[in-house]
Amino acid sequence: MGKSLLFLVSGLTIITGLVQVNNAKRMETIPEKTISYYQEQQARNLSKSLIDNAIEHMKKDNDWTGTIDINEVANVSDITSNLTSTLTDKTLRTIGNITSTANYSADDNSNVVSTVGTTVSGLLTTYTQSSENIPTDNSVGTWDQYKALFVSATTFQDVEVKTEVLMQRDSFSKYAYMTQSELGADGQEIWFFSGDEIYGPIHTNGTFRMSGDPTFYGLITSPNNWVAHETNPTNPNFYGGSNFNAPEKEAPTNYELEKLVTAADDGGLRFDNDIKVMFSADDELGYVDIITTTVTQEVRCGWFGCWTYNVESEETESYTMNEFNGIISTSGKAEVKGIVKGEITVHAEDDIDIIGDITYYTDPRVDSVTTDILGLVSESDVVVDQNAHRDSGTQDIDIQASIMALNSSFYVENYNNSSGGLKGTINLFGGIVQKNRGPVGTFNANTNQAVSGYSKNYQYDARLKGYIPPAFPRESVFSVVYWKDKVKEVPATTTTEKDDSDGTTTTTGQ
Repeated sequence: MGKSLLFLVSGLTIITGLVQVNNAKRMETIPEKTISYYQEQQARNLSKSLIDNAIEHMKKDNDWTGTIDINEVANVSDITSNLTSTLTDKTLRTIGNITSTANYSADDNSNVVSTVGTTVSGLLTTYTQSSENIPTDNSVGTWDQYKALFVSATTFQDVEVKTEVLMQRDSFSKYAYMTQSELGADGQEIWFFSGDEIYGPIHTNGTFRMSGDPTFYGLITSPNNWVAHETNPTNPNFYGGSNFNAPEKEAPTNYELEKLVTAADDGGLRFDNDIKVMFSADDELGYVDIITTTVTQEVRCGWFGCWTYNVESEETESYTMNEFNGIISTSGKAEVKGIVKGEITVHAEDDIDIIGDITYYTDPRVDSVTTDILGLVSESDVVVDQNAHRDSGTQDIDIQASIMALNSSFYVENYNNSSGGLKGTINLFGGIVQKNRGPVGTFNANTNQAVSGYSKNYQYDARLKGYIPPAFPRESVFSVVYWKDKVKEVPATTTTEKDDSDGTTTTTGQ
């Protein structure tokens, strides 16, 4: 029994000794880890200050592409003068919190202070596609004139943080649905109602009106709270989240529209009259027939005199998609239908009329890497012809495109003709950007059932977040695409000083 107790006590003594040794080693590493963490956080903060400052510059001037030194955003002399005392206090507090009973005196902290130097530096540089010496390790991918890259490099003592932030002027095509106002062009109130399903990001600068239980699968935003129908129970489903305190979004500028015309003149197809745009495709290529109508006047004479009348004649020009840059533009109206293969934007200074189904040769929901994409940009209205559904012999209309109607709406012709009855559903795969909310049908406020026109089945083409129809108008402001930090330790340059008073040697970082 005595020997057993002796072995037990000896074992406990050995274990206690090992624990004490491990604790002692741990205490030796705590100051070093605390210093490294502190330095990294300070370097990150300095880098963030540079980036934030650059973003503010870009908000004030979209063409800003300057550099910023750390001395412009931080008082480096104050940082370095207060560095030693601040770090000493932080380190001692951290050590005290971890081991409140540790025998760690102020003399021990001298090792912490002696490792602290005064190296603080930082510089931010802006790069665009025309810049020289662009860092080769960037993550931008394909450059274009709408991208700007911020790269900041900050050093705080022994730690360097390199931050890379890609800014981009987003295309309006990124929205599943966007309006400047939820009132119609004539001031009428337009509602989302039961049965409506909207996928993807949705925004209005006006006020959403809801009746029943419409469903939104993407983030819905507005500067204003939505309004419920006065008599009908209303409970919309915001499955993608909501923000009804969001900033307003500016409409496209004239400059963005002029770029479409310029692109059509420079390698695209530009017309000065009304046109019909008829798409088709096979396994090899996409095609488009452009039909122009010419009106001439003829004079005929008879027994009772002469009179003038108009004679219309059509002319068709056929193109393959690889013959031009994808931009089709006209100063008049454009009627559009067909199967799209390739990257196309149709622009009209007057209305764009959808006269039949518009679909992609390869459906992105089946093959997500397809390059078939279509933008429809009207400086007036985008109108679904009242007989468009008959083109396919059904009651529905299928539209695959990103649609923009700047003055003022996407709407259905004779949407409120109840004598024509309910047609079916607009199956839209893409997005809609319009000045005023356009009506596509009417509903019974008591039953929330559609009465005339179409019901809505709007699905968002998720490719539009980054894949953009040619020359589609861009927003006037930049947004952050990504923000990446890279942290590395910088070997400190050291100097050795001799203190003649006591013969000791002190090493400090520079």
